[in-house]
Amino acid sequence: MSTLTGSGRSTSPNTARAAAEAVAQARRTLGGKPPKFGCVFAGPDHPLPELMSAARAAADGADLLGCTTAGEFTEEGLTHGGVAVFLVASDDTQHLLAFASGLKEQHEKAADELASGFAAVQREAQSRRRIASTTVLLTDGLAGTAERSLGVLADRTGFAQQIVGGAAGDEGRFRETTVAAGGRSGRDAMAALHVFSEKTWGVGLGHGLRPASPRMRVTRAHGNVVQQIDGRPAFDVYKDHAAGRGIALSAGDAGPYMIGNELGVFLFDHLNRARAPLGVNPDGSLNLAGDIPEGASVCILDGEPENMVAAASDAAKEAQRRLEGGRAAGVVVFDCVCRGMILKDRFTQEIEAVRRVFGDVPVAGFLTYGEIARYGGKLDGWHNTTAVVVAIPA
Repeated sequence: MSTLTGSGRSTSPNTARAAAEAVAQARRTLGGKPPKFGCVFAGPDHPLPELMSAARAAADGADLLGCTTAGEFTEEGLTHGGVAVFLVASDDTQHLLAFASGLKEQHEKAADELASGFAAVQREAQSRRRIASTTVLLTDGLAGTAERSLGVLADRTGFAQQIVGGAAGDEGRFRETTVAAGGRSGRDAMAALHVFSEKTWGVGLGHGLRPASPRMRVTRAHGNVVQQIDGRPAFDVYKDHAAGRGIALSAGDAGPYMIGNELGVFLFDHLNRARAPLGVNPDGSLNLAGDIPEGASVCILDGEPENMVAAASDAAKEAQRRLEGGRAAGVVVFDCVCRGMILKDRFTQEIEAVRRVFGDVPVAGFLTYGEIARYGGKLDGWHNTTAVVVAIPA
């Protein structure tokens, strides 16, 4: 059998029915084999504990990782408020589910909890020649410390460990995001699925963004809070940028605009990463999805739909190359919410671009508040405004 995958979705507002429908659809391509593990991505109006329980029952008790989203999709397209499921049946993998809460105040402890038991399962897997390993990590999208916890988790699991995933969403409300692993779920938490396999999973990423403002300097910052840019309150910079487009921006309604125009960080003259502003504080400072150091050179970003679709295609091609000549059984995509906002009805073009690389295989994913891809010696694992493509080998 090796590895088979399946994807399914439902738009039913009834949580139990949505779980049953999505899982049943995902199981159709498993050839009657029981699913071993998988992912559940759902709109925030579905109570995640109820959804996960119903999905596990429909999947014969498979170990499932899940989160709320800012949009969820399969190869059939993007939905909002729906449920997307991705299931894996395999005889050449073993895995470990983990869950940890207290991410905001104790990010290092949370990472330690996720890594608890990892070494023992890894040793047992390696004794069976399952020497490749990938962690799928889902985090609270609003905690602000997930990037730091990712770094700790990478230290605990080892330099060669691939870590992919995303930060949970809540359809742009920026109030509460939830993650789950098996029967445990909650906000201010992280959930992980450590997978050990005979074949290496392929990973690729791309963003397709361009600067939409002059370069500026972060003149005051602490962790994931940027107080000043070019000596001014950081939010004033965004208000001026919006005013130049005829938009009057206020702290109460700034979220969608800032997510659609994230902050880019330069390394020398290279646009190295993006950071999503998640909220405005009373002093005009911005809470970001990841850290930006004081003194960093930054700009406000924008993206053209054509470039974003091309970037997703490039990410898929990179993931395919990293399969080392193998064939993909299925693909999971972690895609920034801002890309969905920019692409709108053209988001299907991004899904189609990924499928043109891999062919007629199951695809599932969600729109995130942050994307995770630490692989191939790349130490910068936390991303925004990025498409992360993960190809699971057949």
